[in-house]
Amino acid sequence: MRGDQLKEESETKYDVIIVGLGPTGAVLANILGKYGHSVGIFEREEDLYYAPRAVHFDDEIMRIFQAIGLWKEIHSTSEAFKNMEFHLKPKGKPIFTQKIGNQDNKYGHEGAFWFHQPTLELQLRNGLKRFSSVVSHLGYEVKEISPNIDYVKVSCKNKKGNQITASGKYLIGCDGGKSAIRKYMQIGLHTADFDESWVVIDTKTRSGQKESSLPKVHIQVCNPKQPVTYVPLAGPYYEWQFMTVGDRSEKQATDPSFVREQLREFVDLNLIEINRIAYYKFHGLWAKQWKNGRVLLAGDSAHQMPPFLGQGMCSGVRDAHNLGWKLHLVLTGKADDQFLDSYEQERSPHVQSVIKGAMLLGRLIQTKNKFVAFFRNNFLFRLGRLVPFYGNIIYKLANRKRPLQEGIFGKNRKRLAGHLIIQPKVSVKNGDPVLFDSLIGDHFVILTRDDQLKHYRSSITELSCLIPLKEISFNSVSYAEAIQDTEGKFKKLFDQHNLDFVIIRPDRYVFDGGKKEEFPFVSNHLIRQISVRSAITSKMEIKQEETAGRSL
Repeated sequence: MRGDQLKEESETKYDVIIVGLGPTGAVLANILGKYGHSVGIFEREEDLYYAPRAVHFDDEIMRIFQAIGLWKEIHSTSEAFKNMEFHLKPKGKPIFTQKIGNQDNKYGHEGAFWFHQPTLELQLRNGLKRFSSVVSHLGYEVKEISPNIDYVKVSCKNKKGNQITASGKYLIGCDGGKSAIRKYMQIGLHTADFDESWVVIDTKTRSGQKESSLPKVHIQVCNPKQPVTYVPLAGPYYEWQFMTVGDRSEKQATDPSFVREQLREFVDLNLIEINRIAYYKFHGLWAKQWKNGRVLLAGDSAHQMPPFLGQGMCSGVRDAHNLGWKLHLVLTGKADDQFLDSYEQERSPHVQSVIKGAMLLGRLIQTKNKFVAFFRNNFLFRLGRLVPFYGNIIYKLANRKRPLQEGIFGKNRKRLAGHLIIQPKVSVKNGDPVLFDSLIGDHFVILTRDDQLKHYRSSITELSCLIPLKEISFNSVSYAEAIQDTEGKFKKLFDQHNLDFVIIRPDRYVFDGGKKEEFPFVSNHLIRQISVRSAITSKMEIKQEETAGRSL
């Protein structure tokens, strides 16, 4: 629903106010809408931005789109890919080819996708139409914020001078790298040692179709004289990124005639039309504070990174998924406000790790140092084709996935807690195979092997009184919610970690797991972290219990 369809009252009250309707804000609004919360969105621009700023997302993000019920639409307009080529010159054969993303559909989807951001954002916004409790105020800019103990009030105005005053129990700033919310709350930024300028050229084929003469694969041209990135986006869209070298000014680097001359090395200009020439300063930044009272930051408001891993938008979508279920527990009285401290505790270290990986890959790609380039070309590229150890260095960097380490997690299976649970295809009552997530909804899930927890009903009941909980057993003949592990992947996981059960969070991360006799311990640990006592204040007590020998 659009805000201009409503009669403007003196003050409209929402559970959550979201400022900014880019991918991060739109995903968060879809999550909260599914939970049934009232959401007011204030977006400064009336229309979608016409050009892509992000171009790639991975299987984790497609899984989040699955969680909000939009993955099939998004999948239909995205294009999966598996490889990235490294070249030393604009034309010719690659010196090294690297696999990108999980190759085994570990999380239920292909490992990497190209997409067209305006198309994606429209799909996410259309998804909001499913929820009458979500109201979008397009063209309204926040002019004033008044935080209080129990709510946050905002005053917003559009270009016509119309004004809306609204209040929410929480305000989430998803308003981009130049975030007005972050500045208003006087939240500073940590800065990594990375500051490079690039020119991004977005194009579309004149035919409106894929161009057969252009490479189908992602290419990095690692030439110290002129580093270039080539991206074949979904549909008829293509992007080139040129590092600004020498003493070129922004005006010189973005001059249309100069840009066209650069493109001639890569494409027949008669085949494409240039939609955008943009000058970017790539940075590595993250907020010093992600939560200030009832105001939180997400997406580019909280962090910015070089684009070399394609994880900028992905990180914002992960923020939204992490924050959404936690807001739900707080808004429904299952947890108190301090529970939201775990959002920064979990997401900030993860983002910092991705930023460092993007910086490292960027320095390899764009180095102007001949000695570094020699090492890269001979040890990482040429030797990497022959010796898997060297080739895997770039693979591990380009597929930089790491678990969440601190926050709402148990300590019983430390090698498993904080990792995303796999998503194989399973079947129910001899039905057709379906992706596992389609059966679990937005709840916590206890996944067991056979009927291993049948003697621990009291612990399960105690946990289910606190949080929405679903029990599922695989390869069971008597369990009410029984699934068939048709691919054998859950059995393999349970055997590998010596498990009878795992507890899965609503964002698909494993809270913890163990043998059946360890369930009361793991369950009590979760109750402590989610109850009205915050995870942070109970951390000392949990550590004391761990030292009693319960951790494996």
